[in-house]
Amino acid sequence: MPLIKPVGLGGSVVVVTGASRGLGAAFAEALASEGAKVVICARDRAGLDSVCKKIVKNGGVCSGHVVDVTNSTEVSGFVSNVIKAHGRIDVLVNNAGAVHRFGPVERISEEEYSVCMRTNVDSVFHFLKSVIPHMKKMGKGVIVNVSSGAGRRAHANLSVYAASKFAVEAFTQAVARELEGEKSAVGCIALCPGGINTGMRAAVFGMEDALKQQSPESVAAVLRDVLLGKVGVPNGGDVLIRQGAVVEVSDNLSK
Repeated sequence: MPLIKPVGLGGSVVVVTGASRGLGAAFAEALASEGAKVVICARDRAGLDSVCKKIVKNGGVCSGHVVDVTNSTEVSGFVSNVIKAHGRIDVLVNNAGAVHRFGPVERISEEEYSVCMRTNVDSVFHFLKSVIPHMKKMGKGVIVNVSSGAGRRAHANLSVYAASKFAVEAFTQAVARELEGEKSAVGCIALCPGGINTGMRAAVFGMEDALKQQSPESVAAVLRDVLLGKVGVPNGGDVLIRQGAVVEVSDNLSK
């Protein structure tokens, strides 16, 4: 499959979901540092304000919006407002995520299942459905779905989380095939980072474990390099990241 086209980040409009902290915040900061106009969303107003304040202090452009990414109406309205304000969306980073407690499937509650699936899968669907028509009309754009190492190889005691990330991989490949079939210049890829030192990781495995993982900033640096074309990724492909380094780039649509 052809490689996704590099994005000139200077002046580009980038939407990052789940960006009030952790990996999403690191994505926003890294792309803003390259001159992108970053539009972030999450449910935590204080977190969004903190991220935007840091970006603006460092000379970047950022706006934060409270959005429930599991709600299709809120997502559609948010995307429409971004288009009205900026005229386009060049890059969409579907980052919003949730995880359940560590344990066998029979101990996972229906509520935990619902939260994980709605946050990790439904949100991706809602944003794909809302953003792709605008990118097609513009004739370009890159969609980055944040999967996980667990979306390539499932781990015991994280069954629902792994299933949700396998779904993200499936969305990535199917949408990329749809775009290729239409000869669209819009690309769709996935990032598959291994463990990351975030609050979400610490909540499941403990702080001692989290501190041993790769930093959000190192993963964000890989995304930056992918978008700039320094790391070539085929449309529909995914990038496995461990300890801040690219371990493998998969050409999934050629398999």
